[in-house]
Amino acid sequence: MSLPRLSVVVPCHDRMDLLARTLHALAAQRLPDGLGWEVVVADNHPDALARPLVEGFAAPVPFRHVVATPHRNIAAARNRGVAAARGEFVAFVDDDEAPEQGCLAAHLAALERTGADASFGPKFPIFEGGAAPDWDPEGEYFRTDLGLPADTRLNPLDWWHAGGRGVGTGNSLLRRATCLVGDTPFNETLGRAGGEDTLLFFTLAKQGRHFIWTPDAPVEEMNQRGRLTPDYMRARLARSARHSALFRAAVSERKWAAWAVAWGIGAAQVAVHAPLYLLKRRGPPSAWMRHRFGIAKGLGKLGLGADLDFVRE
Repeated sequence: MSLPRLSVVVPCHDRMDLLARTLHALAAQRLPDGLGWEVVVADNHPDALARPLVEGFAAPVPFRHVVATPHRNIAAARNRGVAAARGEFVAFVDDDEAPEQGCLAAHLAALERTGADASFGPKFPIFEGGAAPDWDPEGEYFRTDLGLPADTRLNPLDWWHAGGRGVGTGNSLLRRATCLVGDTPFNETLGRAGGEDTLLFFTLAKQGRHFIWTPDAPVEEMNQRGRLTPDYMRARLARSARHSALFRAAVSERKWAAWAVAWGIGAAQVAVHAPLYLLKRRGPPSAWMRHRFGIAKGLGKLGLGADLDFVRE
């Protein structure tokens, strides 16, 4: 049997209802005739909860279950999935995402068309209960859509341009030979803190890898009720800002200069947003929420108020 050209890695823990939704969306993908591909589910639960679901799943392509680690570690799950994958290209889809039918084909066509090393697509939120929270009625803080033309080059290390900032492993396609080198491309010491994908992408960007935006490769991301509070989003944004500062310094040849820039931006964010938050906080949440989140991002860059453990839902 010839090796598949495309592997899809889906790390999971205990959200079996969402995982089933993801697997059905993957089984419905429309890919070029004759393209060999597979799905690898990297189970990160000590009881291997996903095994019955995956092994009993009927699909036109192979769906394989692999056990990642006996304890929760998202980086280890990604690494075990990559190790089991056999494709030249490796896509990552999170277990709360449902790719639209042309998603994988669009990513693959973009890499073949441009010769890029990695493609990233938008994530559009849907919400448990059917509606976005009152404090964010448009779902702005849950959406990842850079609004850029197809094939736009991304640089996640650029502080001053939105292109590339905020993209993660979920809904991405990577060229294995240039992006997933070695046994553990994702740093497993970050398995509870998160940010293992941010560190990988910063490292690859520093090496000159070519990242592109593919707007016609969307997924729908389910946001459960535990995510729909301002406190959850504040913690998530603070943690992401902390990761950004830490890992920019980690890949920089001038670490103190990188830290100085991060601290300067963080201090500026707090200085701008704190008085506006205090001024507007008696009004509706739509008037002051972005300032509360701006403070959180600034404090995260300063190393304050950012828990590096999983953000609980």
